[in-house]
Amino acid sequence: MSHDSQSLRRTIPSLHSLILFEAAARYLNFSKAAAELSITQPAVSHGIRQLESSLGHALFVRERRALSLTTQGQRLYSAVSGGFASIAETLDDIAGMPRRDTLVISASTVMATEWLMPEFRQVHPDLMIDLRCLDRDPAMTTSNIDVHIRLGDGNWPDCDAIPLWDEEILPVCSPAYQAKSKPLSLTSDILRHRLIHYVDPYRFRIGWAEWLRATGVGAPPTLPTSLQVNDSLVAMKAAENGEGIALGWRPLIDRPLRENRLVIAIDRTLKTGRRFYVVTPSAPNRRKVALIFRDWLASRFEGL
Repeated sequence: MSHDSQSLRRTIPSLHSLILFEAAARYLNFSKAAAELSITQPAVSHGIRQLESSLGHALFVRERRALSLTTQGQRLYSAVSGGFASIAETLDDIAGMPRRDTLVISASTVMATEWLMPEFRQVHPDLMIDLRCLDRDPAMTTSNIDVHIRLGDGNWPDCDAIPLWDEEILPVCSPAYQAKSKPLSLTSDILRHRLIHYVDPYRFRIGWAEWLRATGVGAPPTLPTSLQVNDSLVAMKAAENGEGIALGWRPLIDRPLRENRLVIAIDRTLKTGRRFYVVTPSAPNRRKVALIFRDWLASRFEGL
């Protein structure tokens, strides 16, 4: 046993060099690896060259603007990343702090409140969730978030994106507001009502002017306004409280519609051509809990 341990120490490089290599191979970028490890880029480059020298093989193909793994580099990365993932899971088990069972999700407040948590909790009621509802979209690969739910075109570098549902927007209001207000039979009738405006300062979202133009109604220079907010959940709650008519996104408004907290003001849906996606960083050692959540979410909208 002692002889085997001594042989391992002689043949296996230092743990520090393997940590440097794993980060550099995962990002295929020495600067990003350095930022994650809180060291300098030259330190990463030096450590990789020492590792290559000790192994007698190049691990990276260094081109002017790109970095890729050699065949030997791919072999080592597969072994190292799998080994680190196994070690991390074992340490979690021993410590009794199952971090691997804590799911970190980034989603909007209205999505988390009105759709995601009610739906997911029915399937996984005991899972520990760390939910991030942030003003700005966090970085996909460096924010330590397992799963992002994003609206976009599906193209996020170094990430896997699975399409969920098309962006569909329609006007909603409270049953009480609908009962006491002038009836809506034409889309242009919207202009005779109090409108709740949701304006996101950091992300592009369809507003009343875009919705009216897309549905064939010219938007006047000044639109009727009851309230302007910078959060879609606040806009929905204002509509529920009878403040006026808000734009609602499906399926996020489906639960309030079922519970009669909201009604459709006029049955005219705008399909923008954009989609919502479930996005995960494309690292090979993604945690099992993140993949379970991603696959569950994708299955809910498969075929749509």
